[in-house]
Amino acid sequence: MDETLLNVASVRPRTLTNGPGWRGAVWVQGCTIRCPGCFNPQTHPHEAKHLWRPESLAEHLVGPDIEGISILGGEPFEQAAACARLAVRAHELGASVVTYSGYTWSYLQKSSLPEVQALIAASDVLFAGPFVAGRRNDGAGWRGSTNQEVVFLTDRYDRSIFEQIDAIPIIEGWADAAALAWSGIPADADVTAIHAVIEATGTRFHQPEEHGHAREMDGTTRETACRRT
Repeated sequence: MDETLLNVASVRPRTLTNGPGWRGAVWVQGCTIRCPGCFNPQTHPHEAKHLWRPESLAEHLVGPDIEGISILGGEPFEQAAACARLAVRAHELGASVVTYSGYTWSYLQKSSLPEVQALIAASDVLFAGPFVAGRRNDGAGWRGSTNQEVVFLTDRYDRSIFEQIDAIPIIEGWADAAALAWSGIPADADVTAIHAVIEATGTRFHQPEEHGHAREMDGTTRETACRRT
């Protein structure tokens, strides 16, 4: 039995902001692409974080009301063998698989590595391509910048999934007295609006030097839901 473990930065058991329907989301640890302005710079170092047996993680995430899982990063194709096992087990449990990559679709297609092809074969949708800060998300899909390709690899989904975009949250956030963390892919205008809504509650942001996944704040526990209008 292959005992290769998946190095995971974080897990979100229920999310609407990282693919169609309610999903379990996995951010893998490690990425050598390191796109300037990446939302998740803390996931770049290839250092051990949370080690999961891929099949166990799939079983942990997939439940009766979960449509599928999303594999983000970090860079999933730099742990392709373990991510493929995660995806295969999710499929066996009846879930769909959405995979994100900073590599282009043409680059991945040409790869001779069997584990890369295995992850492609086990994915239903692939969001492919590097994040380009000058081509930021236009709010029209689950991608960080408009250069990124959306590749439908099976007949499970097609472009009709984007019809639900206006009905889903821009971001999902959770907070305690010390920190606010959020998940999602907002456009620049959305980030400005989100900051204004939260700061109106008396919360003060401390913007980190890098544009990352988490935002620190002062104040008591608060939750804010933001949707496009």
